[in-house]
Amino acid sequence: MKKLTEMRPEEFSGLSYPCRCGRNHQVGIKKIRVGSGCLSELPQIVRELTEGPVYMLADTFTFEAAAREAGELLSQAGIPFHGRRFDTETPLVPDERTLGGALADLEPEDKLIVAVGSGTLNDTARFLSSRTGVPYMVVCTAPSMDGYASTVCPLILGGQKVTKPGVYPQAILADTRVLKEAPMPMLTAGFGDIIGKYTALADWRLSQVINGEYYCEECAELMARAVEKCAENAAGLRAREEGAVQSVTEALVLAGVAMGMVGNSRPASGAEHHFSHYWEVDALARGESHPLHGNSVGVGAVLSASLYQLAGSRLPQGFALPDKERILSCLKAAGAPSGPEELGIRRDLFYESLLHAMEIRDRFTILRFLAGEGLLGGCAAELANRFYGGKE
Repeated sequence: MKKLTEMRPEEFSGLSYPCRCGRNHQVGIKKIRVGSGCLSELPQIVRELTEGPVYMLADTFTFEAAAREAGELLSQAGIPFHGRRFDTETPLVPDERTLGGALADLEPEDKLIVAVGSGTLNDTARFLSSRTGVPYMVVCTAPSMDGYASTVCPLILGGQKVTKPGVYPQAILADTRVLKEAPMPMLTAGFGDIIGKYTALADWRLSQVINGEYYCEECAELMARAVEKCAENAAGLRAREEGAVQSVTEALVLAGVAMGMVGNSRPASGAEHHFSHYWEVDALARGESHPLHGNSVGVGAVLSASLYQLAGSRLPQGFALPDKERILSCLKAAGAPSGPEELGIRRDLFYESLLHAMEIRDRFTILRFLAGEGLLGGCAAELANRFYGGKE
């Protein structure tokens, strides 16, 4: 059997892999397709999953991007379907209104939910699928986040961000011809989410060295190679080159797959994600808009790498630091945000997030390491001065 690092994304479909880490990694996704023009395969994939009828979810933006064409393909193939299109002038939010609206139009005879979209619509369909037992698949419209292959649902309930358990999609269909036309902030968000794996993997490794936490070398290497491929295509992403978009999309799918194989988000999420969540929760509490998650993650990776530098000799001997300059150069080459002010993060919020972002979840990262060493307060002050100077 091939090593995980030698496999293409499509080969992870239905995988059962006896790993040298001692676990048998499994992937419950039946079909993964990433490539140019693969939207045309939708009817064939649907037929492999069900006889129908199909319930399709889209919004104003994703309808124009891919759902109109998806509907035409299903009609031409004689596959019965109906749908719910959320008409909105602003990005859809996965809140009670969206979840309720999606559930209201789901019919008892529906056999498959098809989400045509990215974060919100994928999470909405996943939540519906987990609660109703109707399987779902996703037609991706933007390489903006790593949740396509996830099994959890980040939702906004009662004005707060919460995560609910979900299920794997039965299929992921990502046509790079569609994805490369997504708004540039969504392209850079996906890229930032992937570049954040540089520091997420460092946090996982640090916890393994210090705490003896479970660590899978093959899953970590799989993620690291996907990140490097994206890093090499940073300028191409900025130019909307289809090959670069494919590299980012494949890495995003593999991130979700790696999380599923490990059983948690360790291969893909560390302190850089804690910063992003902390800033998002603050914005929600204030009733304000917030940057796309992945763009915040990219900036969070710069902060995490800076903290590793400040930790210096306190780290275990021989510990390999994440390369801050590499992270910065990649973000800048892709046209992605690389500093907190580019995201509109206030100095006071920035400082507080350095002190308290680790409270988002019980996970050992560079933040908890520095806190345990009594260095976190000094590092927070140092970075606040470095990024903001004397500005308030």
